[in-house]
Amino acid sequence: MTANKDKITIRGTPPKYDEAEYDRRLALDLHKYHHTTDSLEHVTASLAHDFLELVADKMKAGYTVARNWRVITDPLNYSCFLKKPDDVQTLDIEAIKANVKASYVEWLQSEHSRYQNLLREQLKQAAVEKEAKAAAEKEARQLAAIEKQVAECYSPLVIPD
Repeated sequence: MTANKDKITIRGTPPKYDEAEYDRRLALDLHKYHHTTDSLEHVTASLAHDFLELVADKMKAGYTVARNWRVITDPLNYSCFLKKPDDVQTLDIEAIKANVKASYVEWLQSEHSRYQNLLREQLKQAAVEKEAKAAAEKEARQLAAIEKQVAECYSPLVIPD
């Protein structure tokens, strides 16, 4: 017979779409966006004049200097972080919302599939167990019938004293 596996039992139900869970996931990603370099742009140049021109161009486009990040002015290594303008951040946030929703929906679908697979395996196990039990009962009935025939064919052994 097959190896004895642990019996599969399904507990609970697959998760359903929950706006609070989506909002929680979105809040985490937005927090990450606003508190990392994702909401900033790194400007770097090897010459001071090139660096100043790049910063000036970005400032004209609405970028501002990120004061909580240091400005590097080492020889041949000038760089700083600039905060993205609001319109660029709005586009980034819309993309984050779409990504969070897509990943949440993908997770929900994978959980739904996982539960379906568990149910499929549970039903297979139940069918195999039922068949094995029926086969064992049939074999027991056959053995009982055989024993009955044997007992009918031969009388008990009589041994004189």
